[in-house]
Amino acid sequence: MAKKKATVVRYRYPLPIHPLELPPLIPHNPLSWAFWAYSYITSVNSLITRIHVDFYNDPYVHILVRNEAQMVYLWENGFFGTGQLSRSEPTWKGRTINRLAGGNSKGPALEKVTETRRLQRLDFKRRREEMERKLLDLRKQGGSIEQENELLQLEREALREFKSQQASLKVANDEQDIREVDSLLFNESGEVSQLEALELMPVEAIFLSFAMPVLDITAKDVMHRLVGIPRRYQDIAHLIQQYVAYHHYRSHGWCVRSGVKFGCDYLLYQRGPPLEHAEFCVRVLSSDDSYDYTWYSSLARVVAGASKTYVLCYVESLEDPETIITWWKQSKFRAIFSSYKVGEVVYKRWMPGKNRD
Repeated sequence: MAKKKATVVRYRYPLPIHPLELPPLIPHNPLSWAFWAYSYITSVNSLITRIHVDFYNDPYVHILVRNEAQMVYLWENGFFGTGQLSRSEPTWKGRTINRLAGGNSKGPALEKVTETRRLQRLDFKRRREEMERKLLDLRKQGGSIEQENELLQLEREALREFKSQQASLKVANDEQDIREVDSLLFNESGEVSQLEALELMPVEAIFLSFAMPVLDITAKDVMHRLVGIPRRYQDIAHLIQQYVAYHHYRSHGWCVRSGVKFGCDYLLYQRGPPLEHAEFCVRVLSSDDSYDYTWYSSLARVVAGASKTYVLCYVESLEDPETIITWWKQSKFRAIFSSYKVGEVVYKRWMPGKNRD
């Protein structure tokens, strides 16, 4: 059986289009020069087959990649898209085959690990709340300071032991037993059908058609599918600002993912979701947006609770709206996106009990 591809090798490329891989050049060897020149002339780094996407507009726009090999390629080369039936990477088919086979795989799926850890945190929280109730009952009964300290010491030791027991538990591989409805998952050949699709964000579809020719659709067609024929600048302003920010961070080497679960627009990873946690949560704003303190504080509260840095990304247009809408109708997207300026502000939540130093 072939060994599983190493993570470093699997995610070695940050984008779907790879740099040319040329042979080593040996200055004192003429054959090396000739072979290097031949490799340079004959090498190409564009995709042989463009990635096909389907658009669905009922009632919101959904951009789907259904080919299994293309789904894997987009995920492994830049972490584009999200599996509709998975947490992020499209692993539904593999998890289903593993479940139907009785859990014979080398390790648990990411979704199962996340679910197990969430249940462990809830169980630990219940134990801690039970300890607090015991302490409150002791105080109501008029217990002394010595009794409170003794109770706290015992409960803390019990919590530490419980935490260590949780850490030693292994995640179960099998998700559930085979059900009667599972017979519908098989095709005529007796194989599990691929029911999952990779869904791209609108800005990802624009990036993969405008910034690099990866999709089998042009940037003009993508824009038309997303917004149709705009009549006002307001019809396209939000999409332009979102894409300008997305392109800005992608061009600086960041892996950009959706941040909707943290109440922001984007999450920024240095390498990618399987390799690390996101460091920054980005909220994209127009240069003239202004909100009261409670709006900023409510978002910062969520981000701070997830141990991430909150970034306000202001996108400012350097051209008037009439010029932008004219360029849009002429499909001059390079001129449009180049006419915006990006500025960032890091917002930190100040807590009197923790920020005294």
